[in-house]
Formats: sequence, structure tokens, C-alpha cells
Amino acid sequence: MQKSPISSHTSAILMATIFIYMAFAGSSRAQTYSSNRLAVGNQAKAATVNLNINPPTDLNFKTRAEIIELRRRYMYEHPELLSYQYVPTGSIFDGIEDGKPWCGLEGDMLYGPGEKSILGAAEESRFLNNPFVLVAANINVSRYSFNDNKYSDMDDFAHRSFIPFYLLPSSAVIYPQQSREILTYKVSEWLAALERGMETKFKLEEAPFDLVAYNARDLGYNFIQVDSAYSKGLNKTGSSPVEISQFIHCGGSCGYPGGCNNMSPYIKDLHDFNLTALPAQAVVYLWRQKPGTKQPADFMVVINFQ
Repeated sequence: MQKSPISSHTSAILMATIFIYMAFAGSSRAQTYSSNRLAVGNQAKAATVNLNINPPTDLNFKTRAEIIELRRRYMYEHPELLSYQYVPTGSIFDGIEDGKPWCGLEGDMLYGPGEKSILGAAEESRFLNNPFVLVAANINVSRYSFNDNKYSDMDDFAHRSFIPFYLLPSSAVIYPQQSREILTYKVSEWLAALERGMETKFKLEEAPFDLVAYNARDLGYNFIQVDSAYSKGLNKTGSSPVEISQFIHCGGSCGYPGGCNNMSPYIKDLHDFNLTALPAQAVVYLWRQKPGTKQPADFMVVINFQ
């Protein structure tokens, strides 16, 4: 069995250049909160909204304006969820560099850092193209391998195996009046497809995930916590709310000459999750401002893993 030098979305974040992040963290842009607001609670315009789950797309070498326009288009698929006109949050998106490649799903998962790391749809397009999935589970497997009696090399495996390099929610529903969102990920089906393609077995601990929450930040929620009382089947939860500081920038972790647009930084409370059993559930609380002790959440995201 041949194995790939896997470099996951999480490892790319861990390798992101520290001085770039510090420059953002110290700037006024990084401190700017979003002016966007979801139409929820007393401002709700609908009782139930079933979200479209948009597939990832190739973003390589596009301009920031093109990418923001694409996001705006996806945002206005559900105008009933917006209190008023959408304005992209500069502290999240101003770090996107024009004409740069993006870390690709196929490239990063199979080949790791280097010139092939940009192959396939952009990793971040899973989240950029689904702006109302406020807190997404970025699930990956810790190894990719192939039967070298069946495939000549990694390129052959990538093009002929048809294995799924990513897992999107199978459903996403927002209940605006309740300020709640429910996401479902079919982990068992996804792992089964990977096992067939790679002719190997996976344990749940070999499918780690992190939480990507800059969509929540872009819609006005700045603090997050994974609840310990109601979450289940997880190796860890959160002990207190943490600030969502995730943003997009151009960094060198992809190994492509000149760098790639990707997400930063590593946030301990949002990374290094494992599922210990299925079904599992992550109950995630969001606040607009830093909450006081026992302050109710402004929004709740329930992530079901099946």
C-alpha cells in the first residue's frame, strides 16, 4: 500500500507563519467586529430555513473582488436570514491576495505541501460558499493510501478512485425564531466510501476534525464555546467561551511558490476534536459580545454526527 504525505487543513493552520498572524492581531482591522446580523429572534422573518449546501469550487488565481462577489451571491440565496444588506467583514477577508492559488482539497489531502498542494477545489470554498453554515465541522482522515497493484501512482489513484476528499453536511436547517441551527454529517457513510476506495479500515479516532467558525464571525457572532453538558461522543468540549479570530490570508504553509490563500490561526479550543462514538453531537454556543458568567447564548449550532 502506497501512502500520501498528507497535509490536512488543520496542519496547514498549525504551520501558518506566526508573524503574519501577529501583524493581523495587532492591527485595527483584526479588532473590527462585523456589522452583519442574522434575522433571528424578534427580528425573524421565517420559521424554518432549509439551506442549500453548495459544493466547493476552484478559486485559484481569482481576485479578492471575484471571491467576495461569489460569497455575496451565496449569501443572497437566503435574504430572509439577513437583517439588512450584507457587508463582507474586512478583518476576515481583507487578507485574501489577488491572483494567488488556494490550498486545494485534492492537493492538500493527497500530496501535501508543494506545487501540487493547490490541486482541486479550494478547501476554504466549503465554508466561503456556505455562509449560513455558521460553525462547520472540518473532518479529515489522518492517512490516505492506495493499492499499488491497482493504481500506478498517486495521480492515477486521485483520478480513478473517486474517493470523497471532503464531507459536507447532508442537511442544514436554521430555525430563526429559536436562534438555532442544526447540521447533520453522515460520517459512517463517508468513512465507508473511503474504506472501499483505499481498501483499508478506519477507526473513528483516525477521522479528527476542527471547527471553522468565521462564518459565524462574519454574521456578528464573535465568541464560541462547545458545551460540555449536552455534547456527546466527543473527546473534548470547551471550558469557557473563546474569541473567534479565524481569518483568510496568504501564507506559505502550502509549500507552493509565493504562498496560498488559506485560513489562520490555530485555536486550541476549536481544533483537535475526535469522535469517540457514533452517533455523536456537538452543541455549540455563540455570542456577539464576550459573555458574562452563565449568560445565555445569542445563537446555538447543533452538529449531529451519524
